[in-house]
Amino acid sequence: MCRVFVLLAFAAFPLAAAAQSIPSGPVSAFDGRLVVGAEVVANIGDVDETAYFNYTDYEHNTLRLVRLALAANWRPTERLAFVGEVRTEDFGQPRAYAAYLRVRPWLRHALDIQVGQIPPSFGAYGRRGYQSTDNAFIGYPLAYQYLTALRPDAVPATALDLLTMRARGWRTTYPVGSAEAAPGVPLISAFRWDTGVQAHWEGGAVDVTGGVTVGTLSDPRVEDHNDGKQLSGRLGLRPFTGLVAGVSASRGEFIADNVNTLVPNSPGSHAQTAFGADAEYSRDHWLVRGELVWSRWNIPFAATQTTQDLDALGAWVEGRYRVTPRIVLAGRADRLTFSRFDAIAGLRPTWDAPVERFEVDAGYYLQRNLVLRFAVQYNDRNGGRVRSRTYFSGQIAYWF
Repeated sequence: MCRVFVLLAFAAFPLAAAAQSIPSGPVSAFDGRLVVGAEVVANIGDVDETAYFNYTDYEHNTLRLVRLALAANWRPTERLAFVGEVRTEDFGQPRAYAAYLRVRPWLRHALDIQVGQIPPSFGAYGRRGYQSTDNAFIGYPLAYQYLTALRPDAVPATALDLLTMRARGWRTTYPVGSAEAAPGVPLISAFRWDTGVQAHWEGGAVDVTGGVTVGTLSDPRVEDHNDGKQLSGRLGLRPFTGLVAGVSASRGEFIADNVNTLVPNSPGSHAQTAFGADAEYSRDHWLVRGELVWSRWNIPFAATQTTQDLDALGAWVEGRYRVTPRIVLAGRADRLTFSRFDAIAGLRPTWDAPVERFEVDAGYYLQRNLVLRFAVQYNDRNGGRVRSRTYFSGQIAYWF
């Protein structure tokens, strides 16, 4: 593992020498109406082909990842803007992360309407995007990254099918729906934005965001795969300087139509419902953040033509301290738990295996938008073939 740190250290020297010649901020043109930015992130870490603690819904390891992103904001008039971002991970096919039209009906009022592939209207982590400009960590919070045993395109026939997939969210299979082995979903996806319409208003110490989208928090989509839509929103407050707090809620149809047709007599709406709370406080060299996300999925069991509510609760707190203008230290404590469900002969296990994560990061800024990071991450899980694992990773991140 020491080779990771040696490689990153040697890479830092040419980057530091070139730091004064590379852009330090977004590039603008046409009197500032077109603004272009980019991000380059290279993570070097341990291979994770047995535990899959850091696996994503795009089947990538967040600790061994190269991400390239190009973003643009074109504002032809004061009331209208086109916003887009294209990303590629591990040099795969580029995909749109954001693509929406922003309209401001009244210039004197801070009301925006956005249409397209839009930012989330739920929580704080996804709204910030957690790019390198506002992040001190290499890893992700469990609620936004860790894969559960649930899928929108396949469901269990019996409770035993679900129990068999416990702690196997990285590769799940079910007998009803898609027969292909594929990753499950997190509570909220940090790697995709949903498609729909969103309104955002900000006034004084209050901001309100609400949206209607075709997917759900777990499964954001470009095209709808069922007849339902998701409603989501967040109310944010800034009671005094340094403190930001918010509450969120969402509900949307989770299971795909082609699966619903296979369980026609299953009662209820197979939706994902979620509530969240977030807070941030900064003062002097300190920044502390915390977030809580509760999610419930109503999942059908095809053989018994019944449904069960499966709950999950993710919570974490993180803090960072700027030792000097160039050195930043950060730590995060994270936990993801799951509700119990009726399995076999009175057995009531949790439907997925609870997980804990602790991460400590150190960052050194070669310049304002060029940083070198090192991290140690510990994971512990109550289930699966590998129950605990410690990872060492490094990162070089540049953005403008």
